[in-house]
Amino acid sequence: MSSIAIPSSVSTTAINFQSDIPMGEAPTIEKSLPVRKKTIPKPSKRTKIFVEDITSVNELKWFLEEDERPVVIKFYAKWCKKCQRLGKKFDRLAMDLGDKIIDQQFVDGDIRFAAVEYNEESHNFITEDLQIRGFPTVQMYVGTRKLLEAGSSIKHVRKELSVIEDISHGDLMERAEEADDGVLTGLMEESFFDSPDFLNEEW
Repeated sequence: MSSIAIPSSVSTTAINFQSDIPMGEAPTIEKSLPVRKKTIPKPSKRTKIFVEDITSVNELKWFLEEDERPVVIKFYAKWCKKCQRLGKKFDRLAMDLGDKIIDQQFVDGDIRFAAVEYNEESHNFITEDLQIRGFPTVQMYVGTRKLLEAGSSIKHVRKELSVIEDISHGDLMERAEEADDGVLTGLMEESFFDSPDFLNEEW
């Protein structure tokens, strides 16, 4: 009876494989399996523009006098469609150049921005005191001096900002004094003489 020869490589591999594995341990894989990487999105910076809401002559005066930077102010009414369109351009300009809050940190801009809403309370302040006749209206100030009456054009504001970008503060103040129409400064002088402190002052 003839015998079938079994190749030695088969039995040797099987014996070696069994003998190389210690009891109670699983075989390890030398080549690691590919792991799908999780893409973690970067935290987006939350940016909020800072536009001061002004409701009275005194608030406007304080806001203009507390800082030397130029100020851009929009006068608007909520129901005004043209004001809403201008508001988007105004906000973009404020985002580019104004004060911002980024990730809860306040960041100073080159220009400050303010807004005055037309309503029943602000009617006299806007139309009689500041003599503004239409909406929207955009103005620029340096201190309490009006640098620019831009009407409803943000383009005029950007043009003026490009002109004053590289001039000194002294030259900027001089430019504002030359351009000022005297409406706000005259109003402030009147309010000073009308104030109770001035009337009760002993000379």
